[in-house]
Amino acid sequence: MVRISIAIAYVVFSIPQSTDGQAQRPKKQLLSALKAAVAATAFDSTGSGKEGACSKPPYTDFDFWIGKWIVKLPQGQPAGVNEITREQDGCLLVEHWTSARGKETGSSFNYYDVRDKRWHQLYLDNSGNAGAYPAMSGGLQDGRMVLLTDEHDSPLSRWTWYVVSPGRVRQMAEQSKDGGKTWSIFWDSIYEREAQ
Repeated sequence: MVRISIAIAYVVFSIPQSTDGQAQRPKKQLLSALKAAVAATAFDSTGSGKEGACSKPPYTDFDFWIGKWIVKLPQGQPAGVNEITREQDGCLLVEHWTSARGKETGSSFNYYDVRDKRWHQLYLDNSGNAGAYPAMSGGLQDGRMVLLTDEHDSPLSRWTWYVVSPGRVRQMAEQSKDGGKTWSIFWDSIYEREAQ
C-alpha cells in the first residue's frame, strides 16, 4: 500500500502544469486516489482487514475451539476429525465434522447473539434427520463453553467444551431426564490439535 501511495504521488506531481487547466482534472483524480490510499494505509497497516464488530469478547469466547483437530474417545480410540473455522469476519464459527469411519459428517453454526447475549449452536448432519440435534444456547462459564437445549425438551442435553491443556480440548455431552437435577454422560471426547 505504501509503494502504491508513493507511485501515485510520483505520477501526480510529475504531471506538468498547464495554463489552460486540461492537466488539472487527471491530477485531481490521482490526488484523490492518493488520499484514499494513504487513508487505507493508516486505517489498517497490517493488511488484515477491518477490526470488525466480532473481534472482541464475548464474540471470541469460543475461539479456543478454532483449528484442525484429531478427535479421540477417552480410551484413545479415534472418533473422527473436526475443523472449526472462523467466518463472516469472526461473527460465525463453522464446524466441519467427519467420523473415523468417514461415513458420518456434520456441520454446526456457532454464533453469539447480541439480542439475548447468548451463544447459539445449530448442528446438522448427513443422516437426513434435522431434528436429531436440537438447537442449543448458553455461554462461557468458568472458562468452559456450556450450551444447553431448550429447558422444555426432554431429555435435556448439555454440551461442554474446555481447554484441558495446550493443544487439547475436551468435548462432553450429558443428558438429564429429570429437568437438570441429575446428568449422565453420553458423549466424551478429547480434541488434539493437528500438527502444523
